[in-house]
Amino acid sequence: MADDTPYEGEGRETVFNTADGRLLRGRICAPANPHSAMLINPAIGYPARFYRAFAEAAAGQGWAVLAFDYRGQGRSAEESIRRDTASMVEWGTQDIPAAARHICAHFDGLPLDVVGHSVGGQFAAFVPHDLPIRRVALLSASSGYWGRQSPPLNYLAWIFWRVLGPAQLASLGYIPKSPLWSGEALPKRVWQDWRDFGVNPNGFLDRFAEMGLLKHFRKFSAPIRAWTPDDDPIANEEAVRWLLECYSASHSELKLIRHADLGRGKLGHDGLFRTKMADVFWPQVFRWLRAAEHRVAA
Repeated sequence: MADDTPYEGEGRETVFNTADGRLLRGRICAPANPHSAMLINPAIGYPARFYRAFAEAAAGQGWAVLAFDYRGQGRSAEESIRRDTASMVEWGTQDIPAAARHICAHFDGLPLDVVGHSVGGQFAAFVPHDLPIRRVALLSASSGYWGRQSPPLNYLAWIFWRVLGPAQLASLGYIPKSPLWSGEALPKRVWQDWRDFGVNPNGFLDRFAEMGLLKHFRKFSAPIRAWTPDDDPIANEEAVRWLLECYSASHSELKLIRHADLGRGKLGHDGLFRTKMADVFWPQVFRWLRAAEHRVAA
């Protein structure tokens, strides 16, 4: 996690409402004269504060950045997690659109870059298409289906979906931290959506088809680059390629990061956002996101 050292530029807490009336909280980091806006879509179980170092590094490179908490997570959670009605589907259909409009309203006229971690990359298609989306960087974002994950984590995921999770919901009404789940505690409907996507070879596609939501993916045309470490058991190469195929209208590419070549130890599913990657990896993301702007200037 990033520490609590204040960002030298403009850093402030922010609140905003979704279209269905849910209050969300986040943090904006911005230099005096940003060249672009950036939205960071979190992974499940990762609060906005986890992305603070990455957000501040991006702000130091000229972005006005919003990192936020989905409903039911971090500072956007209701007082009682047992009574919190948040769902993962609402993260895509309500929270991400609201967050994108919030940062664009604060920095009107700037192009918008999106950074998605895990499910935050799965649901990047819900960024409203009328906003000035420039590029999308997916970091460890993949299908989520347990059968595409690498062993032994795939077997542990199956136990989590089929045994441990249902038992915890029956006894507690929510999903707490446990040996099989180290992230934020999860409200019931968030976990149920995640479980339904995680046990289905088609991931979220079947549910979104039933809800008429696949149009968001078919119409999404911003360029996408996905990075994933070779030791990420969730977002391995096969699982990432599955997700990129969902964005059929976008030009997309995959960059596999060989963690041994970087000399920073294991990376796993969240290592790309940790500060040990600030000098050896984050500049790659920032350079790619600004590449289109450089071509226009030339």
